[in-house]
Amino acid sequence: MTPATIRPVDDPAAWAAPQIGGREGLTHLLSAAQLDAIDALVRRTEGRVPHEITRAEIACPEIEALMAAVRYQLLHGTGAVVLSGIDAAAYDLAAHERLYWSLGTFIGNGVEQSTRRDFIAHVQREEDGPVRGYTTDMELRSHTDFHEVLSLYSLRTSASGGESGVVSALTIHNVMASERPDLLAALYEGYYVDWPERTEPLDQTLPFFWTVDGKTSCFNNRVFLRHRREPEHLPAAFREALAYFDAVALRPELRADFLLEAGEMIFWQNFLILHSRQQFHDTPEHRRLLLRLWLNVPGGRPMHPLMTRLTAEIDAYHGAEPVPA
Repeated sequence: MTPATIRPVDDPAAWAAPQIGGREGLTHLLSAAQLDAIDALVRRTEGRVPHEITRAEIACPEIEALMAAVRYQLLHGTGAVVLSGIDAAAYDLAAHERLYWSLGTFIGNGVEQSTRRDFIAHVQREEDGPVRGYTTDMELRSHTDFHEVLSLYSLRTSASGGESGVVSALTIHNVMASERPDLLAALYEGYYVDWPERTEPLDQTLPFFWTVDGKTSCFNNRVFLRHRREPEHLPAAFREALAYFDAVALRPELRADFLLEAGEMIFWQNFLILHSRQQFHDTPEHRRLLLRLWLNVPGGRPMHPLMTRLTAEIDAYHGAEPVPA
């Protein structure tokens, strides 16, 4: 699963922002016909529980074609797509949740995202909620999560801040292969990861880059890194590799940074694209609210077996089997 020789990978998801036209290159402006189909979907699912809606019951040619193109870009193209053009003021929250979940069924199987049993998470600052990234207003640096496709749907923006950022993990890989292959090798070796609710620590390391069936992918989530609060216990080469990885991820010539406007949603392949968020500031008149999906993708990118195992454990802990599309 790890190449004998560290070298750049050739993949459509290995891009720098100028090559793809930045945010505009990732954006699909929904057509009038597609918006009409979404509106019909909202009306047809009136009164339904969002996560009980299945792909088969809401399929129509316009939406099937749209989401097939999105899925192709996620799995075989740039790895990220922004859908733009929905009028956020046209629907109430329940309607937005139904349309969002419905579109997600064409990509994969939605899962619960916490012990709250939230199939659709509300990404907003909470005064008394659990301390998770999506319940705070703090900056979130470029990272991955545990599910193959992630998505955000903006309903309200904050008074200031909250810009999203995406950068290709494979481009970071290729920069390191050219500039510091020794440090890239340390990321291929990886380190131990755990999540707090496991009863026993894992005795296997998870690579931060792996290659399976000729496809290279990336994991980068320090929250689950063993000894993250005691970095002196990490191997020196691995510590240096993480720092170099972070520095490359921040290079402005590689990144696309933008505000996800109300009525826009983004889907990205989590093991190809790193996502970040700037700190934001709410006021009583402008309180940021995004919706979020975690999607497992049947027939998706080949995964490292430990990554697959950890994802399944997290899904089980959150209380349910994935909901079939």
